[in-house]
Order: sequence, then structure tokens, then C-alpha cells
Amino acid sequence: MAIFLELRKFYQLCVNFSRMDQNALLYTLPQWFVFAAFLATVYGWVEKKKVFKLTGPVLLFIFGIYAAYSIYSGAFSAYHFLTPEEIISQEMGEELYEDIPFQARLLPAYWSFVAAALFAVPAFFFELKKKKPGGLFLILTGIAALLGFFIIVGELQNL
Repeated sequence: MAIFLELRKFYQLCVNFSRMDQNALLYTLPQWFVFAAFLATVYGWVEKKKVFKLTGPVLLFIFGIYAAYSIYSGAFSAYHFLTPEEIISQEMGEELYEDIPFQARLLPAYWSFVAAALFAVPAFFFELKKKKPGGLFLILTGIAALLGFFIIVGELQNL
């Protein structure tokens, strides 16, 4: 009897997963990465723990690689949202902003995460060597990541 209950729970989990928005990773994963990176960096800064202070830029660099891969793989490509005829005739310029699909409106956020990853590399190495520009690059990394985060939050509010 217990096996049937477990199989039923597994079936319900699979059914619920298939109903889940397939693009949910495009807007949930960035929020978790930015939150974890900021939490680690601030904790490392307050407690003077170098390992945690370096974890933030590493997390944002890893997420920047994911963001670049998402852009490169075509997750935001106009081909997925427009017909080839619309692309050729450039009808996109005549449409309103609200007509742009949600996934396409997330593209600027992902470019911001790529920029954060680029700032995270010097931030990591300067902080590792305890050089003065490390703090500046940590701040630039944080600003770029927060920009992407708030773009996503703004688009979620417009849904």
C-alpha cells in the first residue's frame, strides 16, 4: 500500500512539473544567484572572511557564463517570437512594448549579468591580492548584477 502512495506522489510531482512554466528558470535562477552572491560578499566584508568575500564574484562569474550561454543558444532570439515574414518586413518596430514576449524583455537583464561577470573577474583577483581597486570592482559587479535583478523584477510586475 505504501508503494502505491509513493508512486502517486511521484506521478503528481511529474504532472505538476510538466505544468510549470518552462521559462521559469529565465527569471528565478538570476534572482537566486544575485541573492546568494550578495549575501556571501556582505557576510565576508562584515566578518572579514576572505573566502566568503571572494564567493560573491565567483558566483556572479558562473552566472554570467550561464547568461552568455543563454544569449548564445538563442533563448531570446526573435526567431522564437516572430514569423520569418515579420522579421523580413521589420514589423517589429511598429508593435507596442506590451506585445513583446516576456522572455525577450529579459534580454537586457542577461546582458547586465554578462557585464557583472566581466567585472567579477578583476574584482576576484584584486580582492585575492588585497589590492585597492578590488572594492571598486566589487561595487561595479554589484551594480551590474542589481541592474539585471531589478529589470527582471520590473518585468515580473508588468505581467
